[in-house]
Amino acid sequence: MWTLPRPSACAAREEELRARRRTPRRWWLVFLFLLVCPPALLAQADAKQSTPFSPASPPTPLTVGGKLRFYLKATYGPGSLLSKAASSGLNQWRDSPPEWGQGMEGYGRRYASGMGHSTVNNSIRFGIGAALREDPRYFPSERKGVLPRMGHALASTFVTRTDSGGRAFAVSRFAGAFGSAFIANTWHPAGADDTNHALKRAGITVAVGAGMNVVREFWPDVKRVLRRH
Repeated sequence: MWTLPRPSACAAREEELRARRRTPRRWWLVFLFLLVCPPALLAQADAKQSTPFSPASPPTPLTVGGKLRFYLKATYGPGSLLSKAASSGLNQWRDSPPEWGQGMEGYGRRYASGMGHSTVNNSIRFGIGAALREDPRYFPSERKGVLPRMGHALASTFVTRTDSGGRAFAVSRFAGAFGSAFIANTWHPAGADDTNHALKRAGITVAVGAGMNVVREFWPDVKRVLRRH
């Protein structure tokens, strides 16, 4: 016999849907931080004579073909494929999103989603970076000390070197992070395809980029220590 759903159940369902659509305040704070931080870092860099991008012998700028090869490696190179395999396994363990299920089919969906996100992200970064003449490479700091070098690595997330040797806000990085995050809504299941989840994915992408800059800054030192032992 068909019965109408209880009012309390309907109200609970509507509240759940509203909660999914609602963007948590913390992610808006992260978004505002990403808008305010780059101009502050640019102003700080301009105020210092010793900037993060002032090597003794400026490197040769990459050609458009060189930048394309850089992003192809960043998307389909062994390191990228292994990192997507690991992150897909982590999401499989967390059952995120639950709609994709478990088993090889669920893992395959998560891996395809990760590769799709990376492909869109780096495609946007390549197109905008080439147009704005941004250099996608990381340039280590010439300063001494852990904290100055750490600051340089984090600042390099927001400030990029240009082909002319100057500095500029890393437009391509943020365009790729946010653009790919919202485009990924098209293949994520209901409940993970809203503004909240898109901002979360963009924030994670930027945070991972900052973490990789720290690794690039200190990895040569780690290798020298390992070689001594």
